[in-house]
Amino acid sequence: MNLIDTRRAQAEQRQQQAVHAPAPLFIRACPGAGKTRVLIDRHCLTPPGPRRAGRALLSFTNVAADELRGRCSGNRPDLTAFPHFIGTFDSFLWRYLVRPFLPAAPPWQHVLSWDQVPAALVGPRKVPLSSFRFSYDPSTRQTLVQWPTAARSLVNSQLSEADYLRLAERRRDDLWQNRGYMTGQEVRIAALDHVRNPAVTHLLRHRFFEIIVDEAQDCSELDLTILEQLHRASLALVVVADTDQGIYEWNDARPQDLHTFTQHLATHLELNGNWRSTPPVCQLAATLRPTTRSIPDDPVGDHHDLTVPLLLLPYGRHGRKTSGLLDVSDAGEAFVSYAAREDISAADCLAMAYRNDAIPKARSRPEPRLPKGTDAKALAWAAAVFTADEAPVAARKHALAIASTLLDDYWHANTEETLAESLAVHGIPPAVMRRRAAIFLTALPPVDATPARDWRSTARAVLKAQLPPSKDHVTAPKILSLAVKELDMPIGRLVGMPQTDSENTPAADMRSSTIHQAKGSEADAVLVHLPKPQSVTELLQAWADPLIHTENDELLRTYYVAITRARRFVALTYPYSKHRDVTAHLEATKIEYRAETAHPPA
Repeated sequence: MNLIDTRRAQAEQRQQQAVHAPAPLFIRACPGAGKTRVLIDRHCLTPPGPRRAGRALLSFTNVAADELRGRCSGNRPDLTAFPHFIGTFDSFLWRYLVRPFLPAAPPWQHVLSWDQVPAALVGPRKVPLSSFRFSYDPSTRQTLVQWPTAARSLVNSQLSEADYLRLAERRRDDLWQNRGYMTGQEVRIAALDHVRNPAVTHLLRHRFFEIIVDEAQDCSELDLTILEQLHRASLALVVVADTDQGIYEWNDARPQDLHTFTQHLATHLELNGNWRSTPPVCQLAATLRPTTRSIPDDPVGDHHDLTVPLLLLPYGRHGRKTSGLLDVSDAGEAFVSYAAREDISAADCLAMAYRNDAIPKARSRPEPRLPKGTDAKALAWAAAVFTADEAPVAARKHALAIASTLLDDYWHANTEETLAESLAVHGIPPAVMRRRAAIFLTALPPVDATPARDWRSTARAVLKAQLPPSKDHVTAPKILSLAVKELDMPIGRLVGMPQTDSENTPAADMRSSTIHQAKGSEADAVLVHLPKPQSVTELLQAWADPLIHTENDELLRTYYVAITRARRFVALTYPYSKHRDVTAHLEATKIEYRAETAHPPA
């Protein structure tokens, strides 16, 4: 048996320990540890045949619950039916700890958000009730109401913030107590109240012989208080978590609270065999964790021997230094190209950022180079930019300037005036010229894979149809030049439009999402965008401080989640101004990397 076989056998042995260990049990599972397989195997140990009590498998998203249910159906369909339960934590609370113990009236409804209730509006300004934050303290049983956007929403209001807070609390109590609407917050408050009743826990203990809570790092303080009450009532709990992936602190999910709770569980097991990622990915992720867990997870999967280093793709310029990657879209295209050199398709690439507006996306307009001339390429660039969605204002202005200059050169050839001088001489108002330029640009053919000579021929015909507003004009016989070598090239390629395949259909795009949305997914190659110098600085400061780590800093936990989505390699892209700081940190932490400032050669 060679070394990798030994390591795999050890990882599988730890998985089997987690399958058979008795509850109460805490399982810390690293990314790619195969915890879903462990939970399914544990559930499949249930003897077949009629039973009075079942097992509950709970997660925090419908996607995760559906995966558990689907994989159980493939092995043992009976394990998805009564008396077992597979679903979300919220649905479990509602079905077994809340709804059975509520009075018959009013007609109770479990809603995802107050936005689903038309009457959930507050005060004369009809502020959505979802704009208010209700924080419940389990120890005092008191609710604190906050309104994060009060300052912006109360401009010229006759009512104060305190008035609106009182109105919000009254509206919520009315919708809850009198009309029967309950969001997840109210369901948890009611569940906690009921679970403190020994008669309720007695019924639950006879209904379920074990309750498994997956992704427990997403538990809020209220969730953990409910679980603590269940544990005290001798319900068999299995809690599965990776505290380094707790990224919902805004929802009161704090890793330290989970750590405190799990200390009451008798058995602790750790799954640190990573069946997903390469050694460089595991090493990079480990630098974000607490020093007590700084040893990288053991890569034992199919990519255990791949050594692709961290790829850096700085873009833009800094001082006199300029990257060949113009912007984040350019960096994203380069990332896909470098992934292709590792035999990774664009569909197996995942681009992420902390915020939705910073996600690297496929380019839908030409590269942001502003042409200096007025030849056919410049006109094609102008047409593509002017008709593209969300084109920068500066680029659209430059596109109009190109079209205006071309029209003026065509109408008033053989003159040496500037555009402004020519307009003044011929009595054409600048606003009229801009309108004519816009009409001209929108009439041009699409900038796609059409050969440049054919596109230019059509563009010349469109140009000839643009009648000048003044009578004293001389039309230019030749215009819209192209180099001989460019005549048969696709016009889109000449101006930097996204490339298409040989069948003239768009090439496969890489997937993209926020880091929070990508949690639970994976990809062969992962690109993480740090959009602003300040965001790079904040990450590096937290990353470099030994007292700050994933145990107490959500920023690091968020980027830990992003990095651990990768199977084969990770890339970072950021403004070029922070490149020296990034490389200095990586060298200090002995993380191997390679930096690229251009697309790979063809």
